[in-house]
Amino acid sequence: MADLPALTALYAELHLDDYDYRPPTARAMRTAFAAIANNRDHQLLVAVEGGKIVGSLHVMIFRHLGHGLHPAAIVENVVVSASQRSRGIGEMLVVEAVKLARQRGCYKLSLTTNIKRARAHRFYERLGWRRSHFGYSLDLK
Repeated sequence: MADLPALTALYAELHLDDYDYRPPTARAMRTAFAAIANNRDHQLLVAVEGGKIVGSLHVMIFRHLGHGLHPAAIVENVVVSASQRSRGIGEMLVVEAVKLARQRGCYKLSLTTNIKRARAHRFYERLGWRRSHFGYSLDLK
């Protein structure tokens, strides 16, 4: 709970290019964290250096009928502090997410990344991820 301000700051770095991003309030972050803190299907991974959070990602495990409720996982909010990028932190986080999904018996691990983030695309491809779907988003605000 004490790390939520640092995570909020990291998420803001992730969304610098998003024209309408409004960081959640401290209260909203506390409420959201409390909702997932003891949920085995939500895993928040963080990278810490010098006592400071420098990276994070969120793994969500879900099941759907089309695969007989066999688990799959999604990675969201992969972010490393701008001052710490290109040092292997993101790779370490993603490798741990893959391990976690495998340990939980997931048949796949997927993620989306903004079409504008060419550097992120190269990062995932370097780690062996392949483009497999054409995605769409619908703003529901």
